[in-house]
Amino acid sequence: MAHDKNGDDQHLPHQSDHDEGQGHHILPEGMAYKIWGALMVLTVVTVVVARQDFGAANFVIAMAVATLKAGLVALFFMGLKYDKKFNSVIFITSIIFMGVFFVLTGSDIFFRNHIVVRPLAMQSNTHFKKPWIATAEIRSHGQELFSQQCVTCHGAEGQGNGPAAGALNPPPRNFTQGTGWKNGRKPSQVFGTLLKGLNSMPSFASLPEDDRWSLAHYVLSLGPTPDGDSDGDLKAMGIDPTKETSGAVAAKSIPIELAIELVAQESK
Repeated sequence: MAHDKNGDDQHLPHQSDHDEGQGHHILPEGMAYKIWGALMVLTVVTVVVARQDFGAANFVIAMAVATLKAGLVALFFMGLKYDKKFNSVIFITSIIFMGVFFVLTGSDIFFRNHIVVRPLAMQSNTHFKKPWIATAEIRSHGQELFSQQCVTCHGAEGQGNGPAAGALNPPPRNFTQGTGWKNGRKPSQVFGTLLKGLNSMPSFASLPEDDRWSLAHYVLSLGPTPDGDSDGDLKAMGIDPTKETSGAVAAKSIPIELAIELVAQESK
């Protein structure tokens, strides 16, 4: 500290208020305890919620609580609330970008159900009589399954232009076309393709038999009217056309890790 001739204190050059407006904010002790208390309450909420089953809302609730806790830490303990607005904009932008990434990734994961081999207890059981014969009810059920299982690759209209189509070689089948079907377009032939899989499309053997027939009838309805199955075609598949059901059961499920590995090997 230097003194002028009148004895007044003067700041040395290196001690001048050159960082005006950039000083550190000290969080008051009372506020720190309040934020700490809020975090403890949210932790208790997390534990309580984890012991409950809210169905599809489980993930949303967990992410909401986690986001709130992270927000309190960032705003107060990390000082974002008192920092420059520009830094806040950068931080919020990074959160938005991460959110977009999760949404795009989730849209791929959650709609590629054909890769996730579901346990038999989770599979639908429709019990259609003679499901190899197309009816409006069976096609309607097939349309519902198609929206869940097939849209990601084949597109909403079945034209082979779904979000994941660009990454597949050969590309997904365009169901609106009547030619080029490797295994044929009869319902039994499409059913067989769904059972065994083809190229980049994995097997749908984990689906109940009625579901596979429903999918076969629906995708065929998207294009020209196909040839029907003869009794010989059905008998070749082990189906007695005089009976109401074939008596077949869905294939047993396999671990998801193995299913992904098999799909990866088939796509090479």
